[in-house]
Amino acid sequence: MPKPLVPPLWAALAAAAMLALHRGLPGGVWLPSPWTALGLLPAIIGVGLAVWAARLFVRTGTPLEPWASPTTLVASGPYRFSRNPMYLGLALCLTGLALWLGTATPLLIIPLFVAVITLGFIRREERRLEERFGESYRRYRAGVRRWI
Repeated sequence: MPKPLVPPLWAALAAAAMLALHRGLPGGVWLPSPWTALGLLPAIIGVGLAVWAARLFVRTGTPLEPWASPTTLVASGPYRFSRNPMYLGLALCLTGLALWLGTATPLLIIPLFVAVITLGFIRREERRLEERFGESYRRYRAGVRRWI
């Protein structure tokens, strides 16, 4: 069975769609230059968050692939605040791109990306985590939000 596109590829497709909308159907400028440089802040935070979270997975020996079986319930570092900091990091990068572009229509892609990731990956991952870790995962899920 072929593996689905990994979330970073979905983020790249979302970024390409944002650029296409900015170029072909911008919908008006809502953030003028030089304020568009503010887009660097969420992008840098997003990259840092995703890398930090991925390093914790590597350090604990749990697979990064969203379709793989988890070996460890990671609840430290950024996982104390978000159950999905890698995905949140990608969404922050897209938010930074939308700010940097400064036009309205690229903003439409961010909720679409969040929906694709939630429906296509997170819900399945949550089922696997509950099957594997049971009550430990249910307690973690009750205390930490899915995104932020």
